[in-house]
Amino acid sequence: MKEVIKTIIIVLLVLVAVYFAFIVGKVNARMDFLNIQDSVHVETNSLFDHNLHDLELQFIGRGKHIRQFQRDLKSLDKKLDDTSEMFAAQIDSVLLVFSEFQMNTETELENLKSEQDQISNRLTKLHRQTNRTLTDLQTALSRTNRDLRDLEKRIKAVETVEEKEKKSRR
Repeated sequence: MKEVIKTIIIVLLVLVAVYFAFIVGKVNARMDFLNIQDSVHVETNSLFDHNLHDLELQFIGRGKHIRQFQRDLKSLDKKLDDTSEMFAAQIDSVLLVFSEFQMNTETELENLKSEQDQISNRLTKLHRQTNRTLTDLQTALSRTNRDLRDLEKRIKAVETVEEKEKKSRR
């Protein structure tokens, strides 16, 4: 019996050893697979780290460009403000000149209108005087024509009387 128990124990130990060897083989195969996966991850991680470093360098470069663009933008804003102020001053100057020109033009137009009214009044007065003079001349002409006709009648009457006297003297 001791021998049977020893044999059973040995068989059990062999079975446990075989089972252990089987499990260890399985675990080793799994470990090999995990080691391969780990090396792939390490390579991937290394590639990722390299790409991350490149991106960081790109972002640093872009950051420098962005800061430069911001400085340029501030400079352009300042230039735009200065130009805007300059144009505002020039516009005010032009508005002042235009306002002065408008006032001068209005004054000149008022003076011209006043002169035009004065000339119109003088022309009206001259027209009335001319009409009066024309009427006076027409009246004088008709009087002169009437006087001329009266004189011609008298002359004919005197000639007639003289002819009669000449005829009677003969």
